[in-house]
Amino acid sequence: MKASDMLLHAAELVGGQRAADYGDKTLNHERIAYLWNAWLTESTGGEYTIELHAYDVAMMMMLVKVARLMHSPGHQDSHIDIAGYASILEEIANKGTE
Repeated sequence: MKASDMLLHAAELVGGQRAADYGDKTLNHERIAYLWNAWLTESTGGEYTIELHAYDVAMMMMLVKVARLMHSPGHQDSHIDIAGYASILEEIANKGTE
């Protein structure tokens, strides 16, 4: 797949059905951050003190894809997902500045 085709596919995924299924990307990632923070706090008996935010969630989801690529280099779906998460990172980072 050509790079431009991959980026178009990632854009279709991020802006298409997934957007309809999951709603606003920033709000969705904020919800995930809230749940991850609750999990980390409870699972460490309150010792976990770092607060994750929407940007952190998108970055860590990209890292999940990187970890998978370490096992299956060149896996096209992971490349597409990384491109999608990069676009979500950009949207979250610029929320309110547009």
